[in-house]
Formats: sequence, C-alpha cells, structure tokens
Amino acid sequence: MGTVRYELFFKSQHELKLALASTRARAPLARVNLPNKDKSDDLIGWLDACAEAGCEPGLVTPHFSMKNNSSRDAEATVRALKSFSVTCANKGVKEILLVTGSGKRKMDSLEALRRLKMDRGWKRETIERGLKFGVAYNPYFQEAGELEEENDRLAKKLGTELVRSVWFQIGSEVDALDRGLARVREMAPDDIELFCSVWIPTKQLLARMKFRPWKGVFLSDEYLSSVEKAEKITREQIQLCTKYGANVLVESPVTKDADWTSGQRLLSSFEAFEEPVSKKVKIDEKSSSL
Repeated sequence: MGTVRYELFFKSQHELKLALASTRARAPLARVNLPNKDKSDDLIGWLDACAEAGCEPGLVTPHFSMKNNSSRDAEATVRALKSFSVTCANKGVKEILLVTGSGKRKMDSLEALRRLKMDRGWKRETIERGLKFGVAYNPYFQEAGELEEENDRLAKKLGTELVRSVWFQIGSEVDALDRGLARVREMAPDDIELFCSVWIPTKQLLARMKFRPWKGVFLSDEYLSSVEKAEKITREQIQLCTKYGANVLVESPVTKDADWTSGQRLLSSFEAFEEPVSKKVKIDEKSSSL
C-alpha cells in the first residue's frame, strides 16, 4: 500500500507552521515537502521551523532548485548544494528533492549529481549518514525526442547511485503515466521509491491552469473541463500508483475541511491519508491557505 505526501504552501515561517499544523491535525504522521520556488527562500530556516513544530526530520523532504540557487560560477552553485545537504544530514533529514527548474542550464541537477559523486569527503558527511536525493521525471512529453532525452537523463541520474526516489511531474495523460511508471520500474533498482504528483482539483485551480499553464505541465482539455472530469482522471492515476507500488505527492493546498473531504474521495486507499480529526480544527485557515 502506498503513502501520501503533502506539499506545503506558505510564504513565511509563521505560515509554514500554520500549514504544517493544519496538515498534522488531520494526518498526525503526514510526510511533507517544502518547495523551493524563489531565490530568497530560507531553506534552513524552514527546516528549523518544522523541527520547532515537532515534526520529525525524516518526515520532511526539502526541495533544492538549481535555478533558484544558481550562481554565475558553476562551482559556487555546487558548493551551495553541498553546504545545504551537509546541514540537512546534520539535522537528520534523509532526502532532498533536487530539481533543475524551468529552462536549460549548464549546471542542472544531472551535472550536480555527477560532481557530487566524485567528492568522497562530501559523501562521508552525507551519503554515508543516510542522506540521498530525489530526482524529477516527466513522462508526459509529447515529442518523442523530448521523452527519449528525459529517459536518458533519468538513467544517468540513477547511475550516480546518489538517488533514493523518482518524482513524477504532474500531468493528465493516464496512458503516458502508465508507460512511464513501467519504464522507471524496469530501469530503477528495486529500492528506489516512486512518487506521482496529483492535485485535489478545484474550480479555482483548473481556471488558473487554463489562464496561465505551468511550463512543462501537460493537461488535457478533458482534465481542465470540470472538477468531475479531473477527479476521474486522478482516480485512474492513483490506481496506477497502486499497480506499480508508487506513492502520491499532493501538489495542491489541502488545508480546509472541504479540501480534505475531496481528498478523502480520491486518496482513501492510501494508508497515510486520514479523515479530519475534527470538523473544527483550530487553525487560521485564511492565513495558512495560499
């Protein structure tokens, strides 16, 4: 049986604690992800905030964006990643989700892993203490050449032996996800975890994706047509997660009771999803839902 993780939405340490409290009130053992969406993000401060809130470090997966931590000096970018990963290991964090970010760059996640692999001193401080990386994978590319490149890059990332998990980009083509899960299960070692990103669809979210779609996210007209259609597709994707022994990452805010009610319909087959402990959770949802 798979597990569910929740990406938290916040703009400050205070909002992070509110979002974490809201999630843990419904799912006390919830595993959470901390996205890195801006150059000014205080990644270490966020980990400290989670610890102060009583969240076990092993339940927290921080993201590290090569784009948002880039420097004109490629070596400086790698040094920043090394420093962050050593700090994470010292704090008991077991995994960092390493992403390149939009656009192509010389110092991307693959090149960073290649350079880290050659650093024995860094490995002693991190890998030998149980820290490894998650890497992103997009099975929804519509051009054969782009998908072939994505598969080749994933194989090379796995070849560094620094990878613990593969995180699938969000998308709506069920057959593409099926093929992608089968392919990664075939190429990856048995101990590699897989995570499929989904949303708990809402009218507001679908309208936002219609108006301003995210780069690299492929959503069909059917998915965007209604919450009902989007939920149907999401259920089919969750069934594939069960088929391939993959886990789920919820990439949309799940803070209000209505969010959890919708989520329960979609995710009740996963062991980490729990019903709200109370319909009156004492959380300032206006502040924690962004």
